[in-house]
Amino acid sequence: MLSRLRLSGWRHLLRHRWQSALSVFGIVLGVAVVMAVELSNQSANLAFKLSMEEITGRASHHIVAGVGSLDEALYRDLRLQQGIRSSAPVIEGRVVIGDGQFTLLGLDPIAEQQFRALLPMIGDGGVRQLLTRADALILPRSSARRLGVGSGSRIDLSVAGRPFNMEVVGVAGDVDNSALDGLVLVDIATAQALLQRKGQLDRIDLMLAPDAAAALAKRLPPGVRLETAGSRSAALAQMSAAFQTNLTAMSLLALLVGGFLIYNAMTFSVLQRRTLLGMLRLLGVSRREIFVQVMSEALLI
Repeated sequence: MLSRLRLSGWRHLLRHRWQSALSVFGIVLGVAVVMAVELSNQSANLAFKLSMEEITGRASHHIVAGVGSLDEALYRDLRLQQGIRSSAPVIEGRVVIGDGQFTLLGLDPIAEQQFRALLPMIGDGGVRQLLTRADALILPRSSARRLGVGSGSRIDLSVAGRPFNMEVVGVAGDVDNSALDGLVLVDIATAQALLQRKGQLDRIDLMLAPDAAAALAKRLPPGVRLETAGSRSAALAQMSAAFQTNLTAMSLLALLVGGFLIYNAMTFSVLQRRTLLGMLRLLGVSRREIFVQVMSEALLI
């Protein structure tokens, strides 16, 4: 009797292939969405880490303002009065090129050499133009390829609604390295002029030993703090964690929908075989055996 019960279930699945296909499609869709979101989260985390490593470089500490911006006079004091040569100023902003938004990164090309290799393969001529011209910028190779421009091309960009026309004096990095994609590199003075923040800095990158960092923290003026490079990356990672949690929740909802499709398909299958199952019950098949048969079919799917 058990073999006949299994045979009847197998024949029913073969006879109603569209129902079986719907059940399989439901679970495949749910699992596929979960895996796709998981891969997207992993890729986003990896890209975030690579981008932070490229931007932060070998800096061990940052000087930032508690509120607002830093006065660039603090940077001069660090270099000239306190003799901290392993320091570099940074200013950041947002610009629009075409239909996309880019991060404007204002740097001191000379001081930056010991922190990060953001300016490879552009030559001394490109660095010289970056320092001496107010309309010079450098793009990562991946961004330049996406925009269809190269060294010597002029591009239009917008900063807070104000249009500017600037020249690409160099292309940095490799075309396969997307960690820098979305950056626009300019001299610190050019960034201050574009953002209308004359005499202001967002942060000062430092390479300090723990003892030197502790001593410097005591000498900083009020409203200015010294933080480790890892704390800034951790804060940005926490900001993106909520978005990734939402993606994961949506993927689990898709898996729930897949399970609901299977439940409905199996319920419909049982209702279709109500007469057959009743006849089997009359022939001596127990409730438990029918339950095991139905659950086995669902497990097989």
